Amino acid sequence: MLLKFERMEDVDFSKLMEIYRESNTDNIPYFFPGCTDEETGRKQVEEGFNAYLRERFFSEPGNRYYVLSEGDVWLSAIRLFPVPGRDNAFYAEALETRPDRRKEGHAAELFRQLFRELSENGSFEITDSVSKKNIASLRTHEACGFQIFQENSVCVLNGYENPDAYGMRYDYEAGSVQGEK
Repeated sequence: MLLKFERMEDVDFSKLMEIYRESNTDNIPYFFPGCTDEETGRKQVEEGFNAYLRERFFSEPGNRYYVLSEGDVWLSAIRLFPVPGRDNAFYAEALETRPDRRKEGHAAELFRQLFRELSENGSFEITDSVSKKNIASLRTHEACGFQIFQENSVCVLNGYENPDAYGMRYDYEAGSVQGEK
């Protein structure tokens, strides 16, 4: 089931953190370089994640989080930002699947359900930045219809260029067969 969140108060933060547990642990050296205790560091990263969602992400109109769930288990998640000045154009980030449920197609299913929901409002576009080293994410994006459109990703929201990531785009034209223009 696809869950949509537009307010922090509706998010079960502990379930969301199960999805991002591995990345949060990997981010300890970046955010807390002096931290030597993994559990303490992960909790600090999670506190920062919570503050970002509360104070910045959900404070902007139109921002939303999507989560794919199976029963009571949250499997995969992604954040979507509307692109200012463009109708039905979005920037996606933080696509992730629970580490214990990877390689089961949950990210692809999240995209399929997300595309279905967004298509209810007609044509839409999603851009994303995907690390050139993240082969699994690149394959998932491409299998779901995303195409590389920038060798070095440039974020449509802030202009940040990342030479270590591709700019990816999914473009849905209402009334066409998926993948056709």
